[in-house]
Amino acid sequence: MVERKTRTVSIALLVADTPPPNVVDKRGRYPQIYNAWLQKSLASIPRHGWMDKIEVELTPFDVVNEGKFPDEGMLRDGLFDAIMVTGSASSAYLDLPWANRLAEYIANVKENHPLVRIIGICYGHQIVARALGAHVELNEKGGWEVGSYECDLTEEGREMLGYGEEEAVLRIQECHRDHVTEVPRGCELLASTTKSPIQGFALRYPTEAPPLPSTAGTSEYTAFDISDFGTDSSGPMPARSAQVMTLQGHPEFDEEIVTALIFAKTEMGVVTDDFKDEALERARKPHDGTRIGAAFLAMLGVEPRKTDVEL
Repeated sequence: MVERKTRTVSIALLVADTPPPNVVDKRGRYPQIYNAWLQKSLASIPRHGWMDKIEVELTPFDVVNEGKFPDEGMLRDGLFDAIMVTGSASSAYLDLPWANRLAEYIANVKENHPLVRIIGICYGHQIVARALGAHVELNEKGGWEVGSYECDLTEEGREMLGYGEEEAVLRIQECHRDHVTEVPRGCELLASTTKSPIQGFALRYPTEAPPLPSTAGTSEYTAFDISDFGTDSSGPMPARSAQVMTLQGHPEFDEEIVTALIFAKTEMGVVTDDFKDEALERARKPHDGTRIGAAFLAMLGVEPRKTDVEL
């Protein structure tokens, strides 16, 4: 019997905010929320018994209050396979010292540590877009998107996120009023809604599945070959070709979290009671959070088995 190896997927979580107290009381801060989402997503991925056992390790960095980031040495030595930028109540277009530094950091990772994957969620999606030269603004015309929305998938979105050709929409919890107005240069649009047409984007590598920093021992292009772990004769999943992937929505949120956010925003006077009722109804609708988490893990080489037959 072949002994299974254990492979650790290491993610640096760049924490850009703290949720409101009513969310923290129920579900914890962002590191706890993101870890619970990723662990649930990992558990949902069907694997063969001979495949590597996967562990996901999330290391939080408070980029707002402490100004902490993985340093150049950590990145260069391949200690992190990805950086993941969280949501925030702040606006990615504001001229704030911490936000400016975050955008500069993302741009540096993209250019100088290309094997490190970049993932952005909500505010993270927006600040990554800014770092890549795209415009972010307050959505004065469309307004808020809160609750579970159906986003129209592009062909590239279906491919990268693992949706079938017959699947037209991605369902995701939303909580935002700012939005990205253009796809960054060289990137592909993944999904859209009427209110916010840029619901996600991806930037592909020139090859379909470069190695991860943890396996290459570096974040730089040494030998830009295809990594073969988790693949079979059908080849690696398309998500493995993504250097950058973002979504405007919150796959890490569920009905309980979004409901708490709606009440918090209503109490602060950010949204009206009429809006609250509509948003609460939306929050109860189905969403694809776990499936989307699995797609991000596929980006990091955690692929499902291709057949139900144990090989």
